[in-house]
Amino acid sequence: MHLRLLSRENTMHSSKKMTLNLQSFFLITLFLYASELNAKRTFYRAAVLELSQFTNTSYPTSQILEINLNLYDIAARTAARHGADILVFPESGLLPFEKPDRGWLLPFIEDIPDLKVAANPCSESAKFQDRPIIRKLSCLARHNNIYVVANTADYKKCDVKTRCDKDKTNSRDSNCTSCPEDGHFFYNTNVVFSRDGTLIAKYYKNHLYFEPEMNIPDHPENAYFDTEFGKFTTVICFDLMFKEAVEALDKPDILNVAYPTYWFDHTPMIFFATPYQQAWAMTNKVNLLAANGHHPPTGSLGSGIYSSDKGALIYTHNPDGHNKLLISNVPIFPNEGTDNTNNLDAMRFFIENGTAILQHGEEKRNFKKECDSTIIGTADPESGEYRCGRTDVDEYTFKKLHGEKGSVEVCSNKFCCSINYRADSMNEDFYFGVSGYPLNFYGEFSFGTESCLLVRCESVGGKPCRNYVLKSDTIFQSVEIKGNFSTKYILPFAVDSEIRLTDKDKWFFDHKSQIIYQNLDKKSPLLFFGLYGRIFDQDKDLYNQPDSARRISSTENWFMFVLMLCVILTFS
Repeated sequence: MHLRLLSRENTMHSSKKMTLNLQSFFLITLFLYASELNAKRTFYRAAVLELSQFTNTSYPTSQILEINLNLYDIAARTAARHGADILVFPESGLLPFEKPDRGWLLPFIEDIPDLKVAANPCSESAKFQDRPIIRKLSCLARHNNIYVVANTADYKKCDVKTRCDKDKTNSRDSNCTSCPEDGHFFYNTNVVFSRDGTLIAKYYKNHLYFEPEMNIPDHPENAYFDTEFGKFTTVICFDLMFKEAVEALDKPDILNVAYPTYWFDHTPMIFFATPYQQAWAMTNKVNLLAANGHHPPTGSLGSGIYSSDKGALIYTHNPDGHNKLLISNVPIFPNEGTDNTNNLDAMRFFIENGTAILQHGEEKRNFKKECDSTIIGTADPESGEYRCGRTDVDEYTFKKLHGEKGSVEVCSNKFCCSINYRADSMNEDFYFGVSGYPLNFYGEFSFGTESCLLVRCESVGGKPCRNYVLKSDTIFQSVEIKGNFSTKYILPFAVDSEIRLTDKDKWFFDHKSQIIYQNLDKKSPLLFFGLYGRIFDQDKDLYNQPDSARRISSTENWFMFVLMLCVILTFS
């Protein structure tokens, strides 16, 4: 009897051991199979949300948050249902871009954890009960098994000692002893959550775009995060205009950029959202996932998913008032040709009345002929009418094109460009503009530039090319533009009528000095075409200087005024 029981136990033990061995074998096989699939995988699936957010500041902030977070929830569930691996939300998507004041923000802005300590606000909900934004974002990631990149604001108490004891290599540290009067800092912040809801990256906006309620970090740092489909960095809106965004790509294997933005369209071509997004991705040879806010009265719209080779994989740039979710396959290795993007499985959804509705066919554009608010007036914020700002072109030298074909060369400050073109007709005003001078942006920013562009525009007040229209009927057969650029940071632009990105099959950029356009089917009217070089070492950021530096500047101006007044009185 004893031997029989022992035998039974041995049999059961052997059976368990065999079962465990089979389970182990199965798991190892599954792991190896998954690894092999992952190794062979040539794309990941990305989603971006362009949000027409609820912005009525007469409502309690908690209600504003709830309404916009509900839209985020629908977007996340829809993206996950259609296989998305990562979802990017826009800048300032949860609270209005224009806040009444810092005090209005204070009760609802959140202290975002330091990355040195692992945090999962969704699984640690009790610990983060007082921080509903990051808890909700964490749960969107966890419940949908998706990476989430979102923009919010970080709250930090002002600790002078902590601020000033750091390495003082940054010129902004000269003002590190000055805390805001209300005793805390607000940072425009991107947060990134992994598939299980863990906070894995945090980034502070370095170059504020007229955001008086926000602070600039004393020690700006790039932010990175790893996924099973590649390494990413993330930046915010205006930061993409500056050298630091390009330098963030210097780290090995950074081939993807997650980009929340709240862009303000400006004429001419460089400052429209989607042409700039595409140009930046192609010049810097990365995938760019750009999620923009949608508010046409301020020219805020235009989102897309871009690869370096093909350009736009899917994009939207249309002042229609809709919340739009874009999804597309994205090449894991963006510089290995277009084979990986032949089957994009791209999708566009409208989110309305609590539902995501799949859209078919090309977007029907809602643009009127003009958008410049200085010419046609500002729009009522509630009207939904599209307006854009004006970029200073006083330093450009313009030459009007005459005839259906021709060659023109223009020089500006030792920078020269030439254009050769052929068109079916020349019944509309097109100019060739060249500038080798810094670009003055609202008197607060100065960008080092070398630019040559073909533009559809009209004269205003006797000055050429001051009204940039958004529609064209002119069919160009071919255009070739060359410039003697002194910089390697050159952005290519090709834009059709109504701010459509020109089909990439129709143009080629050599990444050095030349861009060529061939319109064999003669269907698409061209609007803007050209090259925009950036000389970062010439940039001057006056708006975002520390308060002390700005006071010095104001003092110098006052001193010069008093000196001139004294001179005038002396010789009167």
